Formats: sequence, structure tokens, C-alpha cells
Amino acid sequence: MPKIFSLLFTGLLVATLAACAGVSDNPVNVKCPACGYEFDVETKG
Repeated sequence: MPKIFSLLFTGLLVATLAACAGVSDNPVNVKCPACGYEFDVETKG
């Protein structure tokens, strides 16, 4: 039974991390919290 829970937990963790990893060619707009300067960052994909 612990193997099933471990496998389920690992699968959910991988699914959560995969959802966060964006695969997009669009640049992301980032704002510097210290100075307020906004700039675009290209994502690798």
C-alpha cells in the first residue's frame, strides 16, 4: 500500500511541475522590484 501512495504522490508532483513549465515562444515581461524597470525575457523552449 505505501508503494501505491508513493507512486501516486510522485505522479502528482511530476504533473504539477509539468504544468508550471511553460513551452512558449512568446517573451515574458518582467518588472524589476528594486528599480521598476520593465523588460522582456525570452524563454527557452
